[in-house]
Amino acid sequence: MGISPMGLLAQIRLAFIIAFDRPRAYLIASAGGLTMFALLVWSGGFLQYYPRTGWEFDASLTDRLSITILAILFGLLLPLEITALGRARVAAGAAGAGGFFGPVFGIVSMSCCAPLLAPALLSFIGFSGTTLLNVNATLHELSTPLTRTQLSPGRCCLWM
Repeated sequence: MGISPMGLLAQIRLAFIIAFDRPRAYLIASAGGLTMFALLVWSGGFLQYYPRTGWEFDASLTDRLSITILAILFGLLLPLEITALGRARVAAGAAGAGGFFGPVFGIVSMSCCAPLLAPALLSFIGFSGTTLLNVNATLHELSTPLTRTQLSPGRCCLWM
């Protein structure tokens, strides 16, 4: 016994009304959409720099439309997820099983596994496989410089 198409549209409409109830949701959606647009352009290799001519954006019309649509949809998704997580946290708190520091410390304790954890979190919020591959490769390249500490006279535990 499924939901009728009209009932589904009414539920989607209600979800958007709840998620975009506050003005900050529009800021979150805009920032998320622009960030996703930049990540898709970067990970897709559409932006190139040439010393003689400068920056060049080389993407076909279908690529431009796809990037734009994905960025807009991601921007709309962020306030929906933030609202859903907030409501779930309130419901868990009302049931006596919740807290802010538990998930924070759980994520921080996994910092040694960032090349595994970051792509999993990014895939949860909708990043594409190409973006995840680039993020994972970048994390792998940066893992040594970010975890290496050098001690010199007068300085303790600074990244160099």
